[in-house]
Amino acid sequence: MKKLVIAAAAAATLAAPQAFAQAKNFEGFSITAAVNANNNSAELANKVDASRANIGVIAQYDFSIGSAFVFGLGASLGLNDFDIASNAKLQNANSIFIAPGIAVNNQTLIYGKVASVTAKADISGTSADISGVGYGIGARYLTNKNVYFQGEYVLNKYDDKKIATGTFKNQTGVLSFGVGYKF
Repeated sequence: MKKLVIAAAAAATLAAPQAFAQAKNFEGFSITAAVNANNNSAELANKVDASRANIGVIAQYDFSIGSAFVFGLGASLGLNDFDIASNAKLQNANSIFIAPGIAVNNQTLIYGKVASVTAKADISGTSADISGVGYGIGARYLTNKNVYFQGEYVLNKYDDKKIATGTFKNQTGVLSFGVGYKF
């Protein structure tokens, strides 16, 4: 019995640092360059659906919490505008977010995201700032200690805004694929 207790204690000692290492692998500052596929649904006088692509950058800091949990804080910035319709554009799309996640293993992190989103809507030369909330899910895969691939889907719902001759309603689904570096 004494040997069994010693063996169990030794196994627990060896397993604990490895489990904690899962979350530690994702801890720290990271920056991601991403290509975003945007599916935009907007309404002013009539409803318009448009799919466009843009590029963006994400800066984030992740904290390890316990053996496998990670809590991220970050910001994203769309680097180019995209047309919603012939007379409408979404410009300067950006967000600040929290991203709690779980390290599935030493290389893979699954996370959720809740964001405060802002952008500028330009309709026929009249522009207005719009804001709202975004939420989604994603995954990060470490290829080595510093380089990773990341994919996520975030749905951004902007508040209704009076612009020009009516109320502008906008919702954007963003499917993002990127490569990043963790410092």
